[in-house]
Amino acid sequence: MKRGTVVWVDLNDATPPEMGKVRPGIVVSGTAHNDVLNTVAVVPTSSVAPEIWPLRLPVGSFAGKPSYAVIPRIRQVRKGRLRGVLGELSAENLAALDECLLAYLH
Repeated sequence: MKRGTVVWVDLNDATPPEMGKVRPGIVVSGTAHNDVLNTVAVVPTSSVAPEIWPLRLPVGSFAGKPSYAVIPRIRQVRKGRLRGVLGELSAENLAALDECLLAYLH
């Protein structure tokens, strides 16, 4: 699984404030790690605006809706929770996501 891939991810069994349901998520773990591990790290997306830098970042439209990466909800999931590929982030959006992740985690 390539880093920057947008996938359907099943986040059910979540309890607030975790994000639940099947929704688009962006794979942010490294491609080399994704090839050997049974899990990937994803940043879930939401169609709820607005942008709140660095916590919520517009990343394009997926599943017919504008999408915002919800940085604080980054999570590691089993590959069995992935339900299909929606596409890939542009290089520009992936770089912006990296900047937000760095700001959030430091």
